Amino acid sequence: MKSLFPLCHVAALTAMFAFCGCESRAREVTRPERIRSMREVYYDQETYAKLATQWKAYYDAYPSEDAYANWMYATRYAQDENYSKLLDKGLKKYPANPILLYLKALERHGAHDDTESRSYLERAVALEPGYVDPWFPLVTHYMDAGDEERLDIALRHLLESGIIRDDVMDYNYNMLMSLEAQAILITNGDNDTYPGWILTRIAKVRPDVSIVNRSLLNTDWYPLYVIEHGAPRFIGKGELDGLRESVLESAAKKPPNSSAGLYGDTLIARIIEAAERAGRPVYFSKTLNITDPLKRFTENGRDLGLVILVTPTLKTYGAQLRTVLSTWVSSFRTGGLDSWRLRYSPANDAARMMMVNYAHGLANLLPAIDEHCVDLKPELLRWYDVHASPILKPGAADKLNEYWCQSKPVPELNEWCTRKGLMK
Repeated sequence: MKSLFPLCHVAALTAMFAFCGCESRAREVTRPERIRSMREVYYDQETYAKLATQWKAYYDAYPSEDAYANWMYATRYAQDENYSKLLDKGLKKYPANPILLYLKALERHGAHDDTESRSYLERAVALEPGYVDPWFPLVTHYMDAGDEERLDIALRHLLESGIIRDDVMDYNYNMLMSLEAQAILITNGDNDTYPGWILTRIAKVRPDVSIVNRSLLNTDWYPLYVIEHGAPRFIGKGELDGLRESVLESAAKKPPNSSAGLYGDTLIARIIEAAERAGRPVYFSKTLNITDPLKRFTENGRDLGLVILVTPTLKTYGAQLRTVLSTWVSSFRTGGLDSWRLRYSPANDAARMMMVNYAHGLANLLPAIDEHCVDLKPELLRWYDVHASPILKPGAADKLNEYWCQSKPVPELNEWCTRKGLMK
């Protein structure tokens, strides 16, 4: 039978299909993992740089606004010097992408009365009501604007969305339960601040506590907001700009490798002084990064597990420790801590990284427990074994288990250490 195609045409078609196959294989790029906020998953800067490279390659092969948004999210965390230009380019091409609008708003996060950033955030949630991330910075925008009604709406939206997991919410509840009346709690980031605001303001749990976020203290509006909402007066409106200039000028004169401290740390020192005059206790969350200007407070403070008391008190350490640890074993919430979601989460899960503070907090207190309230040790050991130990990495768990077994013996501890094969 005569071929319908001349041999030369068949050869050409074969070559064409072979070429297309090679091109198709060349364009095959694996879709990288979706980029999420550091409040959910945490990587180091180098890893984010690799993820940014992967997302760029994916976008080049399969361009879409979702791919571009993930690329920009990773690029932001990688601290790429071209990030702002790339973000603006993306917004020009995809002006209705909620993630890009959210990221654009974060470029000036914390700036006073920033109506442009606020409009980006409000547009993002209007375009995609199920996208919750913009509600976090909207909380602070409404604080700055003094819009109490919208502030409550934003906090309630975060609560009802479920974006703040039970383990993180429980951790903040347990911190609040560790504090004395009228306390001021200094916090660090999203996971130890927003849940506390929700609990004290929306759920009315420990509304007597003032939660002060260390990062926001570096803005020009938040220090006055804190005073207007219950903190003792630690600075006047006219002093703010002058103090900021003085602190930054002093920091610029110090060697690059020295820790000059942030403007916010200077204000924390003032808050502690003002609170001491007012008879109010100040605590640092254990999640707080302790810089050189804050070391003197922690070194002279009282370790209470999840928090450190940094103001003087007439109460003895033993009495105060007993009160906190009795609350720990009787009233701490553990539902989120015991959840499968946490126990089977990856090591870089932000909540899991936060939860290890329970185990390390108890371990650090063992000498004080042996001295002041050894009778609580069996209950605390059971709490550690049931709730805290299972989320630790094997090596870390072994090390802390050994530390328990090297502490003052009690019958229950001896039995436990024998079962673990760690008896002296």
